[in-house]
Amino acid sequence: MEKFKQLHRVIMMFKAWLMRTQLSVRNLQPYINEYSSRYNRHKIREGIFENLMQRMVAKQPYPYQAFI
Repeated sequence: MEKFKQLHRVIMMFKAWLMRTQLSVRNLQPYINEYSSRYNRHKIREGIFENLMQRMVAKQPYPYQAFI
């Protein structure tokens, strides 16, 4: 039941965001992509820069010669 409440909340938030963005949408996919990226980003507690730094430190170094 808890998952249903979360799903309902996400759908209602999307509908409200879509109504504020534009009333008639011809190409809906870019709007869905934007909403999903914003929704996923709001769940991240730390900032975007800190998240990027943590990911960079966790990976193995990528040699410069591999770029060329």
